[in-house]
Amino acid sequence: MRVLFAVMPSPTHLHPFVPLAWALQGAGHDVCVASHPDMVPTITEAGLTAVGLGDPVDLAGSVDDCAADERLDPIISPLADPAEPGLWKVIRNILMSPFWLHYHAEAPSPGEHPYTDALVSFARNWEPDLVLWDPMCFAGAVAARACGAAHARLLWAPDYFAWTRKKYRTWLADPAAQPREDGMAALMAPTLERFGLAFDEDLLVGQWSLDPMPSQMRLPVDLEYVPVRRVPYTGAQAVPAWLHERPRRTRVCLTLGVSTRTFFGKDSKLPMTEIFDAVADMDIEMVATLNADQLASVQRIPDNIRTVDYVPLNQLLPSCSAIIHHGSGGTFAAAVAHRTPQLIASRPTGQSFDIARFTEKRGAGLVATDIESEDFSATEMRAQLERILREPSFQEGADALRDEIARMPSPNDVVLTLEKLTARHRS
Repeated sequence: MRVLFAVMPSPTHLHPFVPLAWALQGAGHDVCVASHPDMVPTITEAGLTAVGLGDPVDLAGSVDDCAADERLDPIISPLADPAEPGLWKVIRNILMSPFWLHYHAEAPSPGEHPYTDALVSFARNWEPDLVLWDPMCFAGAVAARACGAAHARLLWAPDYFAWTRKKYRTWLADPAAQPREDGMAALMAPTLERFGLAFDEDLLVGQWSLDPMPSQMRLPVDLEYVPVRRVPYTGAQAVPAWLHERPRRTRVCLTLGVSTRTFFGKDSKLPMTEIFDAVADMDIEMVATLNADQLASVQRIPDNIRTVDYVPLNQLLPSCSAIIHHGSGGTFAAAVAHRTPQLIASRPTGQSFDIARFTEKRGAGLVATDIESEDFSATEMRAQLERILREPSFQEGADALRDEIARMPSPNDVVLTLEKLTARHRS
């Protein structure tokens, strides 16, 4: 069968798809990955066929533009929870961004060729049997419906969007309230009408969803989920010379992820000087994967700290005894796969929070205060790191978590399931 992946223009959104795309190719299926033109080199470097569509997108700018889109306020305002202001800010400014990206207030002007239109045109010509789409790339579902393909989401975090949609539908259905318009469906209507399509729930949540998160982290949403182990893909590059030998001292990785530097790198106030000073006299080698913006405030780098702009975690983590990170799904998956105890400086809500708590509960690491929080203490982080390196229970927890996740079906294991579901759902 032909399988079309539709991905947001960010490497961190592509990476979860790569091992599954390889598995489908290995089973003899035709696979291509559609995204914006600036993603083409990243896709082809992963050994996949790329289709560049639409115009390049400034994702960091789109977060700000989404935050200013007043059309989204009536959707989120009724659901805002004063007890969870951080979570609802994430939902409002990030999870709602697909509406801003794919469902503009006005129809395209003559000569414009938005990504959704380009993807629909490509799908109608290439005729995929299955479209697998990034949960923030609604255009994938529209293209699938337009060409009659089956379609599903490939999640990369707990399913916050479906959870938000469920809460919103509950609010819409309140019998004590006046009739209410479905704001999400209303935002989508002009685009759908342009292609002769009607709104349906699967345009928001897929006909089913591939879920790489541990089942214990699944949110209470009544949808069809297919579990699949997230095999970490962290990019391809030559192994640097300093990784050719075993480290002479205990090695610790410090990473804040590609997304953090992409969206918040220049504006964030990272306490890197405090962190570096706190570990300067520890008998460790810390490898900090930080770029120039993230190191801008650092005046002196201690001798036991190696800074590199980027190195794939699959190359670095086998030599590490611990990792300090921000709680992204990709970094978590890489740490689990390499049995690396984790110190997660989680944000107070969302994916980071849930991953950090799950890891700590499994005994595979500890939760640190958000690095960008006013309450952050580098001294406290050092004490937690010393515990992780000193107490054997954390390595035992990391080993057990690796074995637990390894029992989930691999990308190769779910290919047959995808074939059956495609046959069931394809128009």
